[in-house]
Amino acid sequence: AGLFDAFGRGSDTKKAKEEVLRLAREQRRGVGHSPEDRAEMETAVDALIASRVNGGRRANTRPTVLTADWRLAWTSENETLFLLEKFPGGTGGAPITQAYQRIDVDAGTLSNEVVFSNGNAFVVDSVIEVTDETRVEFRFTAAALNLSAPVETSVPLPPFGQGWFDNVYVDGDLRVARDSRGDTLVVVRD
Repeated sequence: AGLFDAFGRGSDTKKAKEEVLRLAREQRRGVGHSPEDRAEMETAVDALIASRVNGGRRANTRPTVLTADWRLAWTSENETLFLLEKFPGGTGGAPITQAYQRIDVDAGTLSNEVVFSNGNAFVVDSVIEVTDETRVEFRFTAAALNLSAPVETSVPLPPFGQGWFDNVYVDGDLRVARDSRGDTLVVVRD
C-alpha cells in the first residue's frame, strides 16, 4: 500500500501546488488581502506541506535546492505589501512592480529586492546561516534605494533586523517559507 500511497500523494502535491498558485494570483500576491484570504492561503500551504510523500520534511536548505533568484508570488509581509500596493506599476505599458529574493547559500547571502516599474529598486542585503534542514537565520547588513531615474544614484538606508525562516516546501520551481514574525512567503524560481 505504501508504494501506491506515494503515487497518490504525487497527484495530491500537484493539486495542492496549483491551489497555492491560484490563490496567489487571485489575491494579487497578497496585496490588500483580508484575514479570510490569509486563512485560505495558510490552509492551502498546509495542504501542500501535508501532500509531500515524506510528510513535508526535506533537506530544503541545500545549496542546490535553495540557491536561486526567486520571484514573489504571494506574501503576508507588511513592508513588501506596502511597496507593492503604493507603487504597483503596470499602467501605460509599464511593467508591474516585482519583488525578488536572491539567495546564495554557499556565499551566505540573501538579497530582498523590490524593483519598481520605472527601474528604481529598494534592496535589503543580508547574511544567512543554514542551521538545519529547513531553517535559515538571517541578519540585515545593508539597505539602499537604487535610483535609475531621474538620476542614477544609490541612497543608503540603515538596515535593521534579524530573524529566521523555515523553508516548509521547496521543489524545482516553487518555495514556501514561514518566518520568525509569523509571515508566509510563496515564491517561484525566476
